[in-house]
Amino acid sequence: MTAWSQLLVATARLIDLHDSAHDPGSPFVQVSQEQRRGWRDGYWLDLGCLLLEYLLDVDFATNSAFVSQGRCLAWLRDTYPALSHDDLTFVINLLATPTELHFRQASPLPDARQASSGASVREASLTPGESRGADDPTAARGARSTKRTALIEKQGQTGQVRLTPSGRQAVTLAGQVEDLLYSEYDAAKVLAALARDDFARIPDITNQILLAIRALTQELRRVRENPTREGKLAALMDNERHYHNALSSIQRTLLDARAQLGTPRLLERFEAWREAQSEEWDLRMLSGAIGRVLTAIENLSRRLAELLADIAEGRIQSMGVVDFADLARGLLAASPDAGLRAALVERLMPFQQAVCVPRLAPLVPLLETRRAETSHAALVFDESADDPPRDPLLARFLEAQGPALSRRVRQAPLSLPEALSEGWHRFEDADCLPQLLNVFVDAQQLDEALAVGIEERAFRLSLPDGRCIEGAVTPSLRLVAAMADAPLAMQQDTPR
Repeated sequence: MTAWSQLLVATARLIDLHDSAHDPGSPFVQVSQEQRRGWRDGYWLDLGCLLLEYLLDVDFATNSAFVSQGRCLAWLRDTYPALSHDDLTFVINLLATPTELHFRQASPLPDARQASSGASVREASLTPGESRGADDPTAARGARSTKRTALIEKQGQTGQVRLTPSGRQAVTLAGQVEDLLYSEYDAAKVLAALARDDFARIPDITNQILLAIRALTQELRRVRENPTREGKLAALMDNERHYHNALSSIQRTLLDARAQLGTPRLLERFEAWREAQSEEWDLRMLSGAIGRVLTAIENLSRRLAELLADIAEGRIQSMGVVDFADLARGLLAASPDAGLRAALVERLMPFQQAVCVPRLAPLVPLLETRRAETSHAALVFDESADDPPRDPLLARFLEAQGPALSRRVRQAPLSLPEALSEGWHRFEDADCLPQLLNVFVDAQQLDEALAVGIEERAFRLSLPDGRCIEGAVTPSLRLVAAMADAPLAMQQDTPR
């Protein structure tokens, strides 16, 4: 199906609801198949869609200028060489004639509804049903209508045509009905929403990406279950590289967005934005929405990899859809050979009175082929992003304090209480006690010639800011050569 047909598939039943003459409250709720008028060959629909697409291209090139019907006819004759001018005129007249669309919209202010009830029926005008009382449960949603449904604007004198705003929107929507290949641009909208403090838009954007991913995931499942759809299978093979590139781009963008959620500056902006909202918001709602998309990407990547592996190894086997009625008619017309008939009777016929139906287990191998899952590992595109980042403060602390601290230890062993009393935990006008303790846990990151020793004496130290540090034993930094001459209790290196 084309993008236009998929757009119509999504709206056809809504149009049927709009045109329904069913009485509200009627007990007759059964719906029959709609009998639509027309040629039933898609000619007029295809002609109109081609005309709208051509007018959109011309709209960009001419800055929304009018186009003569002769140019439209010359372009459409590339597809329909025998197209007559009358057919084109009919399509233009139909698309340029508006039809009234009735809908309902929330009307929270009853006084405003009653004040506008006398207005004429035009776009967003109130219908006579709007004058119902406040006790009516449907009065909260006022009935309205619009006639901005014409897709083409036609000049009365010259007959030249161009797209209306509604027509331009229809062509744009038709081009965005599907494709995961272009959802990477939707992922960039998450970064734009974070930059503009428009946090409420992030769940809606991620849901759009999630719908595209789930649509392709379901398509992959259908192809694996019914590989007779050669056209879709060939399209997946041709676009395999593009799908992987799009998924990789979406994944990198969303990982970047999730990393930004943890920055202090964005947290402050989010808190200020949340206080101004009437609804309750939490930062976990945003990270959860992004996480669901990342999980869906991993699942889709695994399914795509499994499908391609099955194609490469020739393991896709299926009997497709079995028409049992046709199978029964075939058995009546031509009976199977004796061997097959004996096998069927032996497997399916009940031989005891207590049995009333055949067993289902023997039927399963005849209808489908199953195989075990080859791998449960998720496909990850950027493995370098999985490396845990180093603490930048620890790196700066070791780079600045490391040489001086190493010279101090070479002069004499340095215990933890002595290091604290000498102020080695003060760096860049900040408290770097965790970074100093990291050095006493692993002295190799400071200097390969140093080691950590343990002295069998307890210590208790009170810092100027009121904190109290105590321990049953005292760790100390020493040279490896000095450790060899130290007592046994002082040679025990603490595990990293």
